[in-house]
Amino acid sequence: MKKVWIKPLILVVIFIGAVITFSIFTNKSNEDLTTSMPEATLPVLYFTSDGTQINGLHGYVQKMDETAMRDSILPVGDDRMMDISIASYGYNVKKLSYEVRSMDGSRLVADGEVSDFTTDGQTLKAQIQLQNILEEDEEYVLTMILNADDNPIYYYTRVMQTTDYNTADCLAFAKEFHDNTFRKDSDNYFMSYIDATTGDSTNLNYVDLTCTINQITWGDFKGQQVSDPEISFKELNDSYNVITMDYVLSSVNESGETEYYNVEEYFRLREVDSRMYVLNYERTTNQIFRGENKFVSESDLELGIRDKEVEYSVNESGDTIAFVQEGELWSCDVANNQIVPVFSFRELEGIDERQNYGEHDIKIVRIDEAGSIDFVVYGYMNRGNHEGETGVGVYHYDGLAHTVEEEAFIPSKASYEILQAEMGQLMYENDTSQIYLMLEGNAYQIDLNSLDSKTVVTDLKDGYYTISDSNRYLAWVDTNEQYSSPVIHLMDLKTGTTSDIQENDGEYLRPLGFIDEDFVYGIANASDVVVDAAGNTTFPMKSLKIMDTSEGSDSILKEYAPQGAFIGNITVEGYTITVNLITGSNGQYTSAGQDSIMNREADKDTVASIETTSVDEHQTQVQIALKNKPEDSNMKLITPKEVIVSKTPTVELKTEDNKRYYVYAKGDVTLATDSISEAIRKANEDLGVVIDEKQQYVWMRARKNYQAAFTDIAPADSDAGSENIIKCISAMLVREGEGISVTDLIAQGYTPKQVLENTLKNSVVFDLTGCTVEEIIFYVSCQKPVFAMTGSNSAVLITGYSSDSISYYDPDSGATKTMGQEEANQWFASAGNIFFTYLDK
Repeated sequence: MKKVWIKPLILVVIFIGAVITFSIFTNKSNEDLTTSMPEATLPVLYFTSDGTQINGLHGYVQKMDETAMRDSILPVGDDRMMDISIASYGYNVKKLSYEVRSMDGSRLVADGEVSDFTTDGQTLKAQIQLQNILEEDEEYVLTMILNADDNPIYYYTRVMQTTDYNTADCLAFAKEFHDNTFRKDSDNYFMSYIDATTGDSTNLNYVDLTCTINQITWGDFKGQQVSDPEISFKELNDSYNVITMDYVLSSVNESGETEYYNVEEYFRLREVDSRMYVLNYERTTNQIFRGENKFVSESDLELGIRDKEVEYSVNESGDTIAFVQEGELWSCDVANNQIVPVFSFRELEGIDERQNYGEHDIKIVRIDEAGSIDFVVYGYMNRGNHEGETGVGVYHYDGLAHTVEEEAFIPSKASYEILQAEMGQLMYENDTSQIYLMLEGNAYQIDLNSLDSKTVVTDLKDGYYTISDSNRYLAWVDTNEQYSSPVIHLMDLKTGTTSDIQENDGEYLRPLGFIDEDFVYGIANASDVVVDAAGNTTFPMKSLKIMDTSEGSDSILKEYAPQGAFIGNITVEGYTITVNLITGSNGQYTSAGQDSIMNREADKDTVASIETTSVDEHQTQVQIALKNKPEDSNMKLITPKEVIVSKTPTVELKTEDNKRYYVYAKGDVTLATDSISEAIRKANEDLGVVIDEKQQYVWMRARKNYQAAFTDIAPADSDAGSENIIKCISAMLVREGEGISVTDLIAQGYTPKQVLENTLKNSVVFDLTGCTVEEIIFYVSCQKPVFAMTGSNSAVLITGYSSDSISYYDPDSGATKTMGQEEANQWFASAGNIFFTYLDK
């Protein structure tokens, strides 16, 4: 009997031995090709103002474009002394040097270096006195350079020598105001600063001075500050100072789990006669999602306190949903009950200032049925292989293997704020690994297999191209035919093919937008598109069409033609088109109200949607409602690995320089555009400023409440007997010392605007069409007259203003007259709100 068992036993032993031997040799030849993201290593640099640490700067491992680095501004007094502290985190700092340059980066103003530091643990401290050559109240670019061996690290900010902007008082007040928000006995303190209580009292995500004092002091929410606020000056001028504070709160929920929140406070302050005025106060709170906490409630994913604009994507079956929250990409696999932090600079434990630095964002490109995700990370890279770089990283997450692979990295020398404003416009990857991106008005195609890149379209002008919500379709007209194109180019990025849309002879076309994937374009008679007396072109559209873009189809779903009016422009929200109508002729048009068009009904059978719920202490919370209900509310947390690549897949794009305007508001870039009028309107709405691509201010709210009318306004003798508009242009040129005959230039076919552009070589001419009186008086405060059309062949020059009126030069009488601002707005609006002016370069 024993012999019967011996043979099978021997065979089992041989089999086990073979398996072990095979595993040993297999493991030797198949080493693990994944890793975890490397830790952050770079120091953080701070300045000290009146004993308070301000303007924390994170380092760059490559020299950046100074004109694209405009985050904070450092005020220095008459002694020009800078107190610096460096959180080294063990980094071996050997030398600190600095450069001060003009805002366009072209002129070196001062430089120097410091080799002696005082050391307090891992904190290094030094003092630097700038050379006595700074112009007071003028901004400069300050670059601090840390050296460890041969590896320089660059830190960028702006610096201004000023004693009249009350920066110390504003800083002390902001800290005091902040401290009082955490006190429940501070009602009397806030009574002097709050506005009428009209704000939302049910949402802690956004709080301002229109909210109740209870809301400003956090309601019933019991949050504790994890660290001291990081304070930064964002704007300094003679009208107001802008200060922001960033900090982290923690709280314990009803399940005993710790939650974390990123909070930003924004102050716009003015001090007059020792009294502080809070022009604006805003606070935003966003929860940091934690996969180890319980976040499933029935069929909802609870995202907590945050805004409702959630970047998310769901696969067709509804089993996997990807979403972005506070700079992290998460994947929730409902079918397998798993939650995965696909991409994050944060560790699962604790909140580190370098890991939590929020100067990046993530865009989900697509998600498939296996739960695999293509996504893009753009901005400043907090840690990892690209730590200290700014750029665009293209990644692929394998939903089965739980690995993340970098497919391409596109370095940039611009700040995250500019990338953020530019990058959101176009981002699409098709099935053949071709990814399309847009930067600075140019569309690029990158082959992720070969890493070859090419420019698809250059110099796309705002208002003359449009992109579908899915980013699959791009429609545009050629730059040199903005107002006269008989053809619209429509590119399907899924296939890479381009088709042309044409109508009848004598008709011009303009792309207007998309409803889902249905393309909307406008049609104008060529005879209606005329250049007015000021040189501006209006594109009055007689109709619009909605075209089906689904594969193999270009059928027209709907056509709309207003009666007795033209289409000026449209806006699209959901499945509704709002049409802005205009009436007029010969280039002079005024608003004629609005109309609306409904296209298809929205798809009611969605697999996921964004909803809100109310919780007593947390108030309004955002959640993702899922069609497929998770089987278990306790999700398994899976940590993915990075795929090791032998060589960084870097792609250098050949960028084209285009004229750009950037709106800076509340410490961020809220708009990048080639339209100065659009930038001004946005900046006025956001209480911000407009900067050009050379870091020069081109608009801010008027610097003063009163500007006396200019007295030196008169045309040249050669133009004194000419038409109204010619005399206005001539008077502008004479004021700048140019006495040429405008009459002769107009007779040669130049428009008034072209005359200014060709003559004022040391100035930049701005077309401000569409702005209001409130928005254009900034240029008058800069001692520049503003040309304003008052009829189809008449104009005036705005030369002064008060709080409720304007002064203007009447070229017919040669006199300076006044008019109330409200009446003036109506007067100029009846002529189409056509303005232009100039500033010195």
